[in-house]
Amino acid sequence: MNLLKSCTLFIYLFFTYSSFSAEVFDEKLLFKKGDWEVALLRYDDRSTACIARNGLGNKEFQIYVNADVDEFAIFYDNSNVNKNLKKFHYAVDDLASWYSESPYYDSGWLIVDLTNESEKALRVLIKEIRKGQELFHLDDNNKIISKFSLKGSAASLTELEKCVREQGFWN
Repeated sequence: MNLLKSCTLFIYLFFTYSSFSAEVFDEKLLFKKGDWEVALLRYDDRSTACIARNGLGNKEFQIYVNADVDEFAIFYDNSNVNKNLKKFHYAVDDLASWYSESPYYDSGWLIVDLTNESEKALRVLIKEIRKGQELFHLDDNNKIISKFSLKGSAASLTELEKCVREQGFWN
């Protein structure tokens, strides 16, 4: 009987664990312009996500959308910069900065969940990114940590929106 219980527990844990740890198994590049690229990610659990990203070398900034979440994130691979920040501050060009007091850190990524933001605020942010020249990542004292070119952002965000609609994430 103990063997049966052990096998049942193993099977349960195997299927439960694998359903919560989806891994990307396919990435399809949909668009590339300037410093931007848009991709469709397919996971082994059959879920998908759309991503617009901008990054060179050891840093990246991205907008990630799936059925459950809209996220804005910045990554540095050789630094603990993000780990030490209390807020997620960023600005486009010389416009007023945006910030979140509740970002979370995951394996080098500083992430803010935009899902609960007002639609009006999101439209303003997207408009700034579309029209902007540079996005600045700021520290807790509003000093520039790094900057990202927004060349190609307007076309890339249009392609991201197309991907999101095709996947049925937005109406």
